[in-house]
Amino acid sequence: MGSLSARALWTGVFLILVSTLAVMGSKLTPTALIPGVLGLAIALLGIWADKRPAQARLALNLALGLAVLGMVGSLRSVPDFITLLTGGTVERPVATLAQFATLFICLGFAVRYFVETRRKA
Repeated sequence: MGSLSARALWTGVFLILVSTLAVMGSKLTPTALIPGVLGLAIALLGIWADKRPAQARLALNLALGLAVLGMVGSLRSVPDFITLLTGGTVERPVATLAQFATLFICLGFAVRYFVETRRKA
């Protein structure tokens, strides 16, 4: 499970980066910190999985659960993101981009998790 723990760590790092960029691109709001908090939790679970191989499955399942929560919470950004892609305007474009990036990053981790676990089965 070593590669999955590294993926969890990198997923967390990217989510923290999304949060940092969202705060830099607009004002500091509690919602701008959500990807960072989510990323920190996923990264810590990845570190836990790496340091405690006997508990790696639990830690990675928890990381997957957080990634799924991140995806569900970010789904509402898809229509606004499509509006931005087609040249329209939305009320909070930085928030829309941060939510869509969170969705994309969490989806990438979830897909990779299922690919890796199916490969080992």
